[in-house]
Amino acid sequence: MNLLRALFVLVIGCFTYVPFALAAEFPSSRGEDAGDHLRLLNDVYGFVPVSTAPGIDTAPRCAGRNTSFAQISENDTEIFVKFYSVETPLSADTCSKGTKLPVEGSVYKIDKLTYQSVGVKHTGLAFGALVVPFKFRLGSDKKLVSSSTIAPFIGIRWSKLQGFGYEFMPVVSAGLGLVPVADPGTGTTDTKSAFSTALGITLTNTRNADFSAGVLVGKDFLSKSDRALDPSVNKVWISIWLGVSR
Repeated sequence: MNLLRALFVLVIGCFTYVPFALAAEFPSSRGEDAGDHLRLLNDVYGFVPVSTAPGIDTAPRCAGRNTSFAQISENDTEIFVKFYSVETPLSADTCSKGTKLPVEGSVYKIDKLTYQSVGVKHTGLAFGALVVPFKFRLGSDKKLVSSSTIAPFIGIRWSKLQGFGYEFMPVVSAGLGLVPVADPGTGTTDTKSAFSTALGITLTNTRNADFSAGVLVGKDFLSKSDRALDPSVNKVWISIWLGVSR
């Protein structure tokens, strides 16, 4: 019961992160989708070949649902993409009969407003920074501590629930931890630096970037002398959060 009560208390813990797509090396500016592998959720018309060669047919192409591609760059009005696999469109309302398909490996552009209305699923790597201010230490004492970790993280974007507006992402992090260490001899508590590691999973809403939830399991590594003063700092910790960050 002590563990359950502590976990309920820990739900108020805060977890904030700033995600960035792991982008490929392209010189122009990129949107938040740049570098991700993307998959269309519906048929899309409007991909125009990027070419200055004479005689090239630059009529817009149509790509079908489950076509995979990557965004490589953008400007004020257009998005530039590269296709990895192309599926045949099924919707006659979107793509008229005889419309050409994009060619795998080629670069196309599409109007930014059209692209922003397209449903896509994301896969690939994401990274950023996280802050964990509360931890519940497992073990015999089951201690809830105000111990913060500030660390970079890297995660894998999972596309299964993206069609419903949610995204699960397994993450791993390592960085600086500030851990309270109690000295039983003096009755004082000092904050010590530690190397903090964690594994976990996050849940975000693709329609609301401020919402996040998830769980982290981690461990803080302190010096031998600090561990001798307070053995609880050597315990594995868990952090659970659910909320909106601003």
